[in-house]
Amino acid sequence: MIMFGLMKFTADCAQAVAENYIRMPPPPDFIKIIGPYIRSSIEGGISTISIYEFDDARSDEAIEYLQKRYATFAAIDGASATTEEWLGVETVLQLLEETQSITAALEAVSFRI
Repeated sequence: MIMFGLMKFTADCAQAVAENYIRMPPPPDFIKIIGPYIRSSIEGGISTISIYEFDDARSDEAIEYLQKRYATFAAIDGASATTEEWLGVETVLQLLEETQSITAALEAVSFRI
C-alpha cells in the first residue's frame, strides 16, 4: 500500500517544523519512506511530500503511526499536514474484475484517511 504525507507551512514556522522532524522517532521497520521532498514558492510557502510504502496486511498499524506522526506537525501554528491513502493499479484492476463495474469498484474502496 502507498500513502502520501503532505505538509504546507510558512517560512515563519519552518524552524519549528524542522525541530519537530528531528525529534520524530524512526518509523516502524515495516514502513519504507521515500522523501520527504521539499519545494517552496513565494505565494504558496513551503510544501513537503513523503511517500510511505508498507504491506497491506500492516495497513492499520501504519495508518495509526502516520496519523500520530502528522498530528505533531499539524499542531504547529502556521503548518498543515495530511495523509492520503492511494491504491495500486493492481488493486484497482482486481476490484474492476471482481465487480465488473467502475461504480461498484469505487464504492468498494473504503479509504480510512
